[in-house]
Amino acid sequence: MFCGLIVSICVNLLLLALVLLLCNKFKQTNRNLKELIKENDTQQSTPQATNGDIYFKINKDFNITFINESGADSLGYMSQELIGKSVFGSLFEEKQANRDSLNATLNKMYRHQATLNSQGILVRKNGQKQLMMCRQRPLLNEVLECEGISFLCKDISEAKAWKENLLRFENRDLLTNTLNEKAILDRFEHDFQLAKRYNKEFSCIVIELRDLYDFISKGIDFETADKMLKVVSDVCFANLTPNANIGRVEKTKIMLILNGTSRDKASSISFKILQESINAIKKLRVDEYNAQMIVVTYTNRKNFNDTFDGMLARVKRHIGMSLKHREYGVVSSDNRGSIINKE
Repeated sequence: MFCGLIVSICVNLLLLALVLLLCNKFKQTNRNLKELIKENDTQQSTPQATNGDIYFKINKDFNITFINESGADSLGYMSQELIGKSVFGSLFEEKQANRDSLNATLNKMYRHQATLNSQGILVRKNGQKQLMMCRQRPLLNEVLECEGISFLCKDISEAKAWKENLLRFENRDLLTNTLNEKAILDRFEHDFQLAKRYNKEFSCIVIELRDLYDFISKGIDFETADKMLKVVSDVCFANLTPNANIGRVEKTKIMLILNGTSRDKASSISFKILQESINAIKKLRVDEYNAQMIVVTYTNRKNFNDTFDGMLARVKRHIGMSLKHREYGVVSSDNRGSIINKE
């Protein structure tokens, strides 16, 4: 009997907790619905679109039922031109993907009556497209059924352009205007994998300037040493193949990623870069003998079993051996084009 009483009390407590949980859930849902109804009523007469924002409504058939005058004007329309028209072919492009997306949004609002935020493209009257951030809310009738969607859209195309510019800036090496180390190595691996997947030619060239940089910084000054890095990178820019990338790694290495470029072409470019770099460096008051303290190496994707790490290892091995023996010029498994030997 005592055990039965305890069980009964536990069951009652669980039922009470469930009732309280359901009550709280009901109150929260009721508050959300009241907020939506209040906003819906308010926006019927005074939509809260700030200057430059585009506020419009569509019904469940995707026809435009309202658009604020300033929003219509910013898109090149009179508001009355759009009322009654399908949102597709006017504000949105007539694409199946757009229809599917809006159908999914409407179905979600039928079920959950929630506010959604997403990026979208609005089309101006002249056909120009604008990237917008759109807040989408359900339009409810008197029995709290969703009968359409309201959109409040803000132009973020300029913000996106600024973000892209910032990303490009963050990926740049300020001294040479090439990609920084992380960006060029990421690009190297990405392009290598694409070349491997589609079995395309792929090569890289690395110019090592460490010994020359040390000589100039100690014998002349650091400013001239930095200028040397810049003039060599300019030479590399001038010899880039189409769809190539260039970056600086480990302070004194300039790396060229040559998509669609054969090993023979990479070899030819290497010798050209070497000679043009020496001529450019001599203009910095560096004598020709010391201006030749450059190691240029190249390699290519060998076969389907070759790897990104394997290519990097070959480059490092060539450069390491050349610096160790102080042999300068173009070096690879094909040849060792040594120009000078430092004692």
